[in-house]
Formats: sequence, C-alpha cells, structure tokens
Amino acid sequence: MQPRVSVVIPNWNGLKHLEECFGALDAQTYRQFEAIFVDNASSDASVEWVEKHHPETRVIRRSDNGGFSKAVNEGIRASHAPYVVLLNNDTHAEEAWLEELVGALEARPEYDFAASLMMLYFEDDRVNAAGDTYDVALMAGRNRGAGRPSARYSEPRRVLGACAGAALYRQTLFDDVGLFDEDFFLMSEDTDINLRALIAGKKCLYVPGAVIRHKFRSSIDSEPPEQMALLADRNEAMVFAKDMPWLLIAASPLLWVYRMVRKTIPLRPSRWHLIPTLLRRLPKRMRAEREGFAMGWGKRGEVWKTRKASTPVILRWMVKGSGPAG
Repeated sequence: MQPRVSVVIPNWNGLKHLEECFGALDAQTYRQFEAIFVDNASSDASVEWVEKHHPETRVIRRSDNGGFSKAVNEGIRASHAPYVVLLNNDTHAEEAWLEELVGALEARPEYDFAASLMMLYFEDDRVNAAGDTYDVALMAGRNRGAGRPSARYSEPRRVLGACAGAALYRQTLFDDVGLFDEDFFLMSEDTDINLRALIAGKKCLYVPGAVIRHKFRSSIDSEPPEQMALLADRNEAMVFAKDMPWLLIAASPLLWVYRMVRKTIPLRPSRWHLIPTLLRRLPKRMRAEREGFAMGWGKRGEVWKTRKASTPVILRWMVKGSGPAG
C-alpha cells in the first residue's frame, strides 16, 4: 500500500536516541506511513543500527553534515506521499500522535500544515512548543508556550507556524512555497518557512492531541555555545531581511537598537554578571547579523513573488501569533 505519510527523520550522530524514537513510531495507532532516515555523515553507527533493527526504513546517506535543512530537504524530495512529517530523532511520540496530526488536516482541508504539542522531555508537564510565533520587537521566532503548563494549550488554534521538530505538512505546501532554505544549516529554518508560508497565504493548525516529548537542545548543546549563538544571530537577521513586510523593514533601525540592548543587558539581575562577556561579543554578533541580513536581502524577491496574503493579515499573525481555529 502506498503510504499516505512520509516521516522524515534527520540524523547526525544520534545513535543514543534512535531506539526510543523508532520504538515510539512502531507503537503509532496510525499505520499508513513510511520512515525516511536521512543521515548527515554520522560517525556513530546510526545508519548501521537503523538498517539492522528497522530494515523497512528508507535510508538516505549524505556525504557530509549539511545541517537540518539539507537533510530534511533530501527526505522531502524522496517522498511521494501527500503528507510529510518532519521528526527530530531526540523525541518520543505518544501512540496517537500521528493519527491526531493526519486526522486534523484531513478534517480541515483549509489548513496546509500542523503543529504538535511538544513537551519538554525532562520536565513534568512543561511545554516545549505549542506551535511557533514571531517576536517582532526581538526580531526572532519563538516557541509558543515554552516552559508553561500544557493545560493552557488544550484547544486547537490557528498559529503562525510549527516547530519543524515534529510537524506535518501537505506536500503541496512545498510545491507552492519551496523547500527549507539550506543556508540556515541549523536554527530559524522553520521560522523562515513559517513566514514564507504565511506570505503565500498558507495556514497552520495547532493540534493539542498530537503529543510528543522532546529532549530540547540535545544536539545544539553539544556544540560550542559561542558558535551556536553567532549562528542564531546570523539566521535571525536572515529571516528578518527575507520575510518582513516593508513596514517593518523601514522600522528596522529602531528594532535593531532594541534587540541589541535586550540581548546585551539581561533584564534579570541574576544574569547581570554576563554583561561584560556579552559586551565583548558584541562586535562579532554585529558582523554575524550584517552577514545574515545581506544573505536574506538577496533572497527577498524570491519570497515575496509568492505573496497571496495582504500586509494587514501578515502583520496580524506575526504580532498576534495565534487565534481561533475557525
């Protein structure tokens, strides 16, 4: 039977997570899916483990570590199913997770992609992401509900977008909007595609019954923190240059000053001891953001030629972040 869903799992040296991730997939109540495992040149026998324990899985071996975007794009291109799920390897999905996601989009054809209720793996009843939003003042994407109790996020909602660590997309969304931008490598690539989808008139549904637990930052925290911080700064600037309406582009000098102050002088007194270090890093951060802005500006025309939504609608969902599912 041709699968209705392709579950794309990007991987880089994630062997320690795979038994739990695949075990949760084996237990799913929805069965019309295939798994596509895309490996970014791992050195920890991840591929060998999958081929031995889950021979039914389609394995794509990449010759280098191209980051999240290149890996998931390989999987999306390999899929012939009407739905594509992107799934982080450091997750544990509840049994009805996939059934809830697919059922939600089957019941609501006006929506183009769906966000899971992602819970923090190591904290009791704390949300990782209940969809994604955008913080205009800080010029950065945000996980909706991060750190809060899940009871506050028990209703379906229209949201700006989805955290790509556990999200379902109609294949047609990629046909219309394009694939993930591979220049991001890691971080903010889902913010970018969320905003590109919004500009193109696409809609995202938050599905509270699609519950999954995520070992938040298990990959990022294994990398040098300053390098990751500079990559985050570069990527957030790239998103802003690519995806903001002209009204916000015009306001960017003021927004940039506010962002720099907020990211250099923490609001909490308990973090004021970091200020000297943050000040020393400021020149590097500014160079990274200039680089990102230039990269994004060069792609702006490509994004906005897909525009289907009006500026007021785009601004509404960027500022508000969520609303009734309708």
